[in-house]
Amino acid sequence: MTHKATILCIEDETLLLEDLTEELQDAGYVVLTARNGQEGLDCIKQQVPDLIICDMMMPVMSGPELLARIRSELPRLTRVPFIFLTALATRDDIIQGKKLGADDYLTKPLDFDMLLATVEARLNEVRRIDGAHRAQLLQIEKAIRQSRQARGPLRIALVSGLPKIVEPIRAALEELGCEITLVPEEKLKHKSFTFDRQDIVLLAYSKIVHYFLQYMTREGVRPPQGKMMLLAPPNMSDAVRAGLLETGIDGFLDYPYRPVDVFKLLMERLQPA
Repeated sequence: MTHKATILCIEDETLLLEDLTEELQDAGYVVLTARNGQEGLDCIKQQVPDLIICDMMMPVMSGPELLARIRSELPRLTRVPFIFLTALATRDDIIQGKKLGADDYLTKPLDFDMLLATVEARLNEVRRIDGAHRAQLLQIEKAIRQSRQARGPLRIALVSGLPKIVEPIRAALEELGCEITLVPEEKLKHKSFTFDRQDIVLLAYSKIVHYFLQYMTREGVRPPQGKMMLLAPPNMSDAVRAGLLETGIDGFLDYPYRPVDVFKLLMERLQPA
């Protein structure tokens, strides 16, 4: 069965919102609606759409305000195209939208043929990127399995106070045959765990992890021989990252911790020294 793309339309003009909904539904899309940016944000938190069409000028929360919130707070929506709908598509408006991460513009009065063509083009672009991403992931998985058979399993420690955060990573790595050790962050607090035998250490960032890394620096404790990577939360500042790098970690895996990024890290660890 062919997947029907879900489109969120955010528009405060009732008649235009109804027309948008009808045109998109007639074209075979599932349509969600909202009447301002805040309603749109609430809707997104309940169900992630495949594409967003949003008016720029709205009460409560404008289109640019919504886009800024999405790009800063919801990194899982990075691949979701965002199209502005506006009667004020001046050069400055377009520049502002592009800086925020808008993918396209549609102008009022709306040309529905242009609407459908733009929507289909943006969704096709996402499908192409997803296809390339899946192919890359399969190649990396194959290489990891081949290297593991030759060298034995990689030993990986996952440090987290909330196991559900790292569960998708744990499941993916175990499927590849890695030897996984789940480490409650309380063991870092009491200095009751060492990483000496680990090839890779993945630490979910928290206050306890932060203080443990500072302790390593203060006491001159050397990092493990393997890679030590921090699972960074959304919106971690550059200043905090710079300070953490001085503690001896090798780098960051950014939320939402895509499997392809984790698998690339494994491939780097498997390369000959």
